[in-house]
Amino acid sequence: MKPVVGTEAEMVSEELAAVNQPPSKRSFREWARQLAGCRLCRNLTVAAFAAILAIEVAILIPSYRNYEEDLLSERVDIASQAIITFLKHTGSREINSAALETLMASSPLVGVSMRREGVGYEAGEAIESPQPADGVLRAAPRTSRGTIDLSWGSDPMLSDYQVLGRVDVSDVPSELVAFVFRILGLSLLIAVFVTAVTMFVVDRMMLSPLLKLRARISRAGDDAEHPLRYLTPAGRCDEFGEVEGVFNSMLKQNASYLARLQLLNRELDQLLDERTRTLRRTEQELEIRTLYDQLTGLASRSLFEEQLDRYLDQARQNAPRKEAVLVLGLNDFQALNGLAGHEIGDRVLQEIARRIARHSADHGHVARLGGDIFGLLVAEAGRIPPESIETRISAIIESCERPVQVGGKPYECEVSAGVAVTPLDGVEARTLLSHAEIVMHRAKKSPSQRVQFFASEFGDQVLRRQEMIRSLKVAIQNQLFQLHYQPQFDRLRRCTGYESLLRWHHPLHGAVSPAEFIPLAEETGLIVRIGDWVLEQAVVTLKRWAGQGFTGRIAVNVSALQLHDQGFADRISALLQRCGVSARQLELEITETALMDDVERAMATLNRFRELGLALAVDDFGTGYSSLAYLKALPVSRIKIDRTFVTGLPDNEQDEALCKTIITMAHNMSCAVIAEGVETEAQASWLALAGCDELQGFLLGKPGLYGFQGKDIAG
Repeated sequence: MKPVVGTEAEMVSEELAAVNQPPSKRSFREWARQLAGCRLCRNLTVAAFAAILAIEVAILIPSYRNYEEDLLSERVDIASQAIITFLKHTGSREINSAALETLMASSPLVGVSMRREGVGYEAGEAIESPQPADGVLRAAPRTSRGTIDLSWGSDPMLSDYQVLGRVDVSDVPSELVAFVFRILGLSLLIAVFVTAVTMFVVDRMMLSPLLKLRARISRAGDDAEHPLRYLTPAGRCDEFGEVEGVFNSMLKQNASYLARLQLLNRELDQLLDERTRTLRRTEQELEIRTLYDQLTGLASRSLFEEQLDRYLDQARQNAPRKEAVLVLGLNDFQALNGLAGHEIGDRVLQEIARRIARHSADHGHVARLGGDIFGLLVAEAGRIPPESIETRISAIIESCERPVQVGGKPYECEVSAGVAVTPLDGVEARTLLSHAEIVMHRAKKSPSQRVQFFASEFGDQVLRRQEMIRSLKVAIQNQLFQLHYQPQFDRLRRCTGYESLLRWHHPLHGAVSPAEFIPLAEETGLIVRIGDWVLEQAVVTLKRWAGQGFTGRIAVNVSALQLHDQGFADRISALLQRCGVSARQLELEITETALMDDVERAMATLNRFRELGLALAVDDFGTGYSSLAYLKALPVSRIKIDRTFVTGLPDNEQDEALCKTIITMAHNMSCAVIAEGVETEAQASWLALAGCDELQGFLLGKPGLYGFQGKDIAG
C-alpha cells in the first residue's frame, strides 16, 4: 500500500518536480511538427526567409546589370579587335567586299561600314542607328534579331576610318538567364540554411521555454484554488527568466488574494443570508401591495383580471353558464371628499368595500379598480334565468346605497353600475372589464338609468366612433372635405343664393353622412377647425363668383362651439377683409339649439355679426326648444322652416297649420322665410301661396360642386 502524502508542502514539491522534469528527446518529425504548430515560429521563420530573399534580390539586380554590360562589352571588344586586325593586315591595299565578308565571318559582326576621305565600303546587314562603342551598351537599342548598331570614331588604330558595325549579341539573354538561375539557386541554399539555423535557435531559446510557461499558466488557471503548486525557480537570466519571476510573484500574490477572498466569502455568505431573508419579506410586502388595495384590502385591478381569466377558462371547460362583470362607481364622491374630508371618504370606501365583498365567495373576485370604482364578478349558480343576475345586482346596489355611519353621522352615496355579460359582451377579463367600465360611465351621465348593460352593438358603435374620430383628424389635416352648393330660389323660381353643404368621402367607408360626422365633430371640438375651413372656402368661392357677376348670398352653417368662440367674429371679419368680399353676401345659419345653449354669449356674438353687416338665419326652425321671447330679441333676418314640416305638405293638416304659423310669425317679426326640403311641385305651390319667401330642395336644384355658373341672380 502506497503511503499517503501528508503535507501540502510535499504535494507542492511533487508538482514542482513534475513540472521541472527534463524534456525527453524528440524526433525530427516531432520537432518539425512543434515548430509548424507555433504561430510565433512560423512568423519568425517566414520573416527571416523573406528577409534573406529580399537581400539576395537586392544584390542580384545590380549584379544582373553589371553582368549584362560585361557580356556586351566582351562581344564589342572582340568586334573591335577584329576590325583593328583587319585594317592592319589590309594596310594601303584597297578594301573589297570579299575581305569584309571574311571579317564578318571571323567576328561577331553581321554588318560593317567603313568610310575615309569620302570613300566608303559596306558589307552585310545595313546599319540604322549606331551608338558609340565606348558608351553604355545596355542602353543601345537592339534589333529583333538580337543585334546592336555601334560606331567607332576616327582613331589612328583604325587608320582614321570611320567604322560602323552591327554586332550580334543574341546569345547574351540566354547567358543572363543561366546567370540568374545560378544566383537564385545559391540564394535559396543560403536562405534555407539560415532559416534552419534560425528555427533551431528559436526553438531552443524561445519556443520550448514558452511552451513550458504556457503549460504552467494553463494548469495554474485550471487549478485556481492551489496557485502555490505551480511555483518554479527562474532558471534563466534573460527576459524569459524575468517573465517566470513575474509569474511566480503573481502566483504568490494570487495565493494571498485567495486567502483573503475565502475570508470575505464567508462574511458575504452570512450577509447574503440576512439580505435574502430581508428581501423575501420585502417581496411579500410588495406583492401584497401590488395585488391588494391598501385602503380596502380588496384585490387590485391586475389580480382581479388574472382571477377573472382563470375563472372564465375553467367555466368554459365545464357546463356553459352565464357570468357578469359588474363595475360600480360612487356618484359625487369627490364632493363628499371635499365637504367631509378625505378621512371620512376613506372610511366610506372601506365600508362600501366590505358590503360588496359579502356578495362574493372568492376574495379575488372583488376589486377596487381605482378611486371610487369597484369591480365584482357576479356568477350564475346553476340554471337561473338571466333576470336573476339583475336581481343580484340590484341587491348589491341597494346594499351599497344604505347610509354609512361614520362617527355617528350618516353618509349616503348613490351608485351607478355597468354590466358586461359573458359570452355576449366578451370572453376575456380585460374585454369584459373595459365594456363594463364604459357603460358604468355612461350610467353616471344618465339621469334615469343607473344600471346599464353593455350590448355588442354598442361596442361596435364605440369602435366605429373611435375610428371616425381618427379619420376626422386626418381629414382636417389633409383637407379631405368638399363643399357642395345647393341653390335657393324665390317664389318666381329665381336663384337668390346658395347654401354651402359639407361633404366627406371616407377612403374606406365612402361617402359619410353629415348626420353622422357633424355631431361627432361637435362632441370632440373638431367642428371649430372644420367650421373655419368651411368659412374660408365659402368666402373664397364667393369672391370668385362675384368676379363672374354673382350678386346673391352664400349661406354657411355655424355650430354652437363656433358661436360661443369669442374670437370667431374677428376671424370672419379678417377673412372678409382679406378676400375683399361684402359681408351682406355671407349668411350664417344657426340652429335654435345652438342659440339657446348659452343665450348671453350667443347674443354677444350675434350682435357682433350684425355690426359686421352679416346676414343671420335661424336653421331648422321649429325642431328645437327656443324661447319666443329670446327669438324676438335675436338680430336675425331669415327663418328657415325645417324639412320635417315640409314633407307632409299639402296633405297633412298639422304641417299646413305649423307652416302657416311660422310664416305669419316670421313676417310679423320682419323676417324672411325660406323652406328647405321642397321635393314636389305641390309643396312648392302651397308654400308660394302661403307667403313663403324662398324655397330650397331637390325639386329646384340638387347640391353640386360648382354652384353658380354665371346665370341671372334675382335682385
